[in-house]
Parts: sequence; C-alpha cells; structure tokens
Amino acid sequence: MIEDSPEAFIARWREHAATVELFPHTEGSPLLEARAGQTLVQLFERTGPYLGRPGRAQVIIHPVTESVERVSDEEDAQPGIEVTGVSRFDVLARVIAVEGRVAVMDAGVPLVVGVLQHEGAPLVPGELVRFSNRPPAHGFVLVDERRGATRGREDHHDDSM
Repeated sequence: MIEDSPEAFIARWREHAATVELFPHTEGSPLLEARAGQTLVQLFERTGPYLGRPGRAQVIIHPVTESVERVSDEEDAQPGIEVTGVSRFDVLARVIAVEGRVAVMDAGVPLVVGVLQHEGAPLVPGELVRFSNRPPAHGFVLVDERRGATRGREDHHDDSM
C-alpha cells in the first residue's frame, strides 16, 4: 500500500510539495489543471472538491508508475515532464529520496512517485530515471487549516511562473 489516507500522505510528503499555478476548475471535473514549471498538467484532486483555488498553490504531485528505467547521464537529457494525454505524462527525473515504494524525484518540479514494481537494484538518490505514469496523476492541495485558504510557501519560490 502506498498511502493509508490523504491526510497521512500529506503529513508524510508535505515538504516535497511543488509550487504550481492552479487554473479555474472545470465544473463537474475532479481534475485540477496546474502549471508545474513550464508544463500544464492535470491532476486528480485528492483533497476534496474545490480546495484548489485559482492562483499560486502548494500541491503534492503524486504520479504512480508501473516501473522506472534508469537513464545514463551521458545522454545529456534535461529532467522534465512531457504531457502525453489527459492526466498522463512521460517524465525524466533525478531521484532525490527513496522510502519503500515511494521515490521523491526532481523533474524540474518535485514529484512524489509511487513505483508499483521494481526490478534490479533499489533506486538510489542521484540516479536519473525515466517513467510514464499510470493515469490519473494525483494532486494533494496543501491547505492552511486555520484559515481554510490554499497554503503558499515562500521557501519554494519559483520565479518562472
């Protein structure tokens, strides 16, 4: 099991939330549209409908993949996300941390990736990997419980937005 509950997942992985720009919700859709770095991604909102308000927000981006492929650093590829469909994308990322079947990765924005199957040696921080997510990618919007407002964090400020 990758998560016990949305609240437990947020409590464990909150420090790896990405600063994103959320766009207005499409009525009736559970998907959030967010600009993460230079990429527009769609995320299945796991924290309840309408917590994600348009504007800057902190969101734990949680794709799940069947497996990852190690990539040689000599390929001179830049980490990033390439959207290939609705809530579907291909990712090239550097592993930051690993805990069980979850790996924190840097793809230009932080991702908390669930890896369902892994063959060979365990992932190691610093490795470059490639994967395709199993849609939908999940999004956990961080909310300031005292005010009920979407929480922004200045320590992860991104001037590219």
